Amino acid sequence: MPNIRASQRDADRLWGVFGAALGATFVVWTVSWLVTGISEQDERCAQGMIGPGGSFRLEESSFPPDVSCVYEDGTTLSSAGALVWIFWAAFVVLTVSGLGALALELTGIRGAKAAPRLSKLANTGAAALAAVYALAFFTTGSPKSDPLQTCSAFTTGIYERAQSVHRTPFPAQTTCVYADGTTYDLVPGWMGTLEWTLLAATSVCAAGAVRAGRHADAGATSRVTEPDQSR
Repeated sequence: MPNIRASQRDADRLWGVFGAALGATFVVWTVSWLVTGISEQDERCAQGMIGPGGSFRLEESSFPPDVSCVYEDGTTLSSAGALVWIFWAAFVVLTVSGLGALALELTGIRGAKAAPRLSKLANTGAAALAAVYALAFFTTGSPKSDPLQTCSAFTTGIYERAQSVHRTPFPAQTTCVYADGTTYDLVPGWMGTLEWTLLAATSVCAAGAVRAGRHADAGATSRVTEPDQSR
């Protein structure tokens, strides 16, 4: 029992770190998105307002939001700057603490307490998956909306009318298809990875809860049916 309680305390601590890292990751991502949105980094580089001048290429990222000008001499100017490193540091802490806490839940907590704890984790994972899934569709418009509205140039950067819009159910993705064969995915690829990760975590926790519940029931039954040897 002491080992179980210690494991449970360690898991709770790691979940606390996970929650703090999740909040920090979200805040840094939002700030990076705002900074990148108002920086007009491509225009500033093109007009020589920043950087050594000359030809350059643009590198764009949505995880975290960032636009970088990379010059021929290797100079790289990032719109998000140090926020990129802060984001990835928070994301590493988020990943390590989450995996560590989940491992403790699955291996260190046994008996009657395992089933309800894992059930809560499964429910939390399912709720997070539903939120991410709904967000992916909400941000890309209704399936019945006109391709011109769904695939706006403001979002895609392509100043042509999309020929059609293709949607995939899971992971949620909306793809703008143009007449020349060009395609543009409106949902960032990392959201699809997140959906698969949440689905896997939810499935593991649900399976663990069922197994722990059956194990606890079997143990209780054996204790009840065991004959009294005290006489």
